[in-house]
Amino acid sequence: MAEITITVGNVKVEASRKDLIEVSETPDGVSFNFKGGLQLLFTDPYMPSSAKQIVKNTADHMKEKRLIFELDNPRVPARVDAT
Repeated sequence: MAEITITVGNVKVEASRKDLIEVSETPDGVSFNFKGGLQLLFTDPYMPSSAKQIVKNTADHMKEKRLIFELDNPRVPARVDAT
């Protein structure tokens, strides 16, 4: 089953990929919207727009894969687990 993992520092959130509705860029970070009305808002006023776009595009285009979002890593904010 496809899952997503979102990490920021020592905080780690795991969820089923099918529960993620959308990822949106915000002026100061990114927002993850889940089924049931849950919203996870990551705020970083210095997060580059390119990192926000990588996170959003990865979530939009990798529907059946396990996704790993490391939001405090601006060089590689999103990865696809191939295993």
